Amino acid sequence: MARKGENIYKRKDGRWEGRYRIANPSGTKPLYCSVYGKSYREAREKLFVRKQALILKKGKKSQLPDGMSMGDAAELWLEENQGKWKESTYATYRSITEKHILPLWGSQPAGGLLTDPSVILPDFGEGGKQKKQYSGAYKHQIQVITSQIFHFLDKKYHCGVPQWLSPAAPAQNKTITPPEGDKLRRLEAYLLGKADDMDSTSIGILLSGCCGLRIGELCALQWKNINWEEGTIQIRGTMQRIRTFRQEETRTKIIISDPKSKSSNREIPVPAYLFDYLKRIKGNGEEYILAGKKKEYLEPRTLQYRFKKILEQLEIPYFNFHMLRHIFATNCISRGFDMKTLSELLGHSNITTTMRIYVHSDMERKKQLMAGYRLAS
Repeated sequence: MARKGENIYKRKDGRWEGRYRIANPSGTKPLYCSVYGKSYREAREKLFVRKQALILKKGKKSQLPDGMSMGDAAELWLEENQGKWKESTYATYRSITEKHILPLWGSQPAGGLLTDPSVILPDFGEGGKQKKQYSGAYKHQIQVITSQIFHFLDKKYHCGVPQWLSPAAPAQNKTITPPEGDKLRRLEAYLLGKADDMDSTSIGILLSGCCGLRIGELCALQWKNINWEEGTIQIRGTMQRIRTFRQEETRTKIIISDPKSKSSNREIPVPAYLFDYLKRIKGNGEEYILAGKKKEYLEPRTLQYRFKKILEQLEIPYFNFHMLRHIFATNCISRGFDMKTLSELLGHSNITTTMRIYVHSDMERKKQLMAGYRLAS
């Protein structure tokens, strides 16, 4: 199977084959040549050498337009793909490009980065000044975006992709520790008390913590998304604030778009006691379940602020709203939920994602599982 973005396959005889395109004198179908290796890495290195040899043929540094800078290439990449991406995706890519990639390489010739294998990612801070080190994850993110730009150029100009732009994904070793049980019980008791007074914010927080909703999914919920007969909520959108990139000044706006992925478009059963609270504050179809004071909706950062104030009031150490989703997953696992069910409730595309992000076995759990274990059991 080909690795993403590269025409490299494992053959039936166990070797790896890399294919690259060459010019066809007849001008009909494109022609391909192959390189072979005992491993994927060997085939990839040979393929890179062949592609670079084609680029350097006849003394040319690349097949890119003369004078194209990395800034020009990035602008072209953003412009030609803007219509293909979600608005939030475009905003993210453009922000990373303008804030980090252009200060590093914006004025450099794209062909120079393409053919110079000594180029590495320096430890720059904001604005291209040496201030602080990037984390491994952030370096990876910058290189992924830069790699996408060069793959776009390669598809358009057949110029190849720099070998140094294929970093391995950084290890996900960060362990997220939820609040202690007594603090969660204190938080739950407070939210239930407020819910009895028909406080929609508290009901929303409970809904997120007991159904595993992302904060953007919760804020985008409308009354029409509730199936009153089945006792379920339907996740059909997500709310977020993005940059608008106006010419004179940078501003932001709230958008409601499709959920994070196709799998995030899902239906979740609601615990009966929570569903009763929803019935008590029931509104009309197009209205948002969480309404703001000045707007018809409550945006994510306002909900984050209210959540933080609640934690301060209860003297609970601050934790991010997204932790409620982790707590939901942990509680489901301890209750014996199977991975397939949990993955679908969380809106993941496969159970591997669920296990990688949310499944952390602690020592107490290991002791419970190992207690009384026998060889012949």
